[in-house]
Amino acid sequence: MFCCLLFGGVVLGVMFLIPLGMKLFRTPRAQSVYQTTVFAVYLGSILWMTLFNRWGMNVSSFRFAPFHVLRQIINCLFGFQKIAAATCQAVFRNSTRLLDAVHTTPIEDLLLNIILFMPLGFLLPFIVKKLNFWKTAWISALFSAAIETTQYLAHWGCCDIDDIFNNTLGACIGYGCYQIFLRLFGSKILSK
Repeated sequence: MFCCLLFGGVVLGVMFLIPLGMKLFRTPRAQSVYQTTVFAVYLGSILWMTLFNRWGMNVSSFRFAPFHVLRQIINCLFGFQKIAAATCQAVFRNSTRLLDAVHTTPIEDLLLNIILFMPLGFLLPFIVKKLNFWKTAWISALFSAAIETTQYLAHWGCCDIDDIFNNTLGACIGYGCYQIFLRLFGSKILSK
């Protein structure tokens, strides 16, 4: 869990690189180049973590069980449905490796999927002006679905509907952070 929090801190730090650049770079052209560069590096990082580092994995599966992990967590905690103790141990076991998909717990996987897409929801409105909440949610859902489909078709992992939900949720949370940021600091940074 500590690794998830550490990874989340790094992701949140990346989210604030664009506003920092808007403060440092005075001309609109320099700001635009900086924003586009940070966004491109972020997108490249997502594609690396979710696709290209899995080259030659030759694993392909599909799970269309919405909220599967969330249901497991709730059942383990509250016992609404009888499930094996081994399943609960697998859901809550400790993990020592953060980005190795084989060694993450289902809870860590859920959190990492949410955290991974938070910068998308935060950074996208800086790049694409006049982008509202729903457009941000749709763009992130389509991007996530494209990643999951590619993982399935290229045999680079498990195509999981939960990943699409969690990634979209992360982007929506990131958009909320963008709105909070605008209310707190927007006039100071955007007016320069």
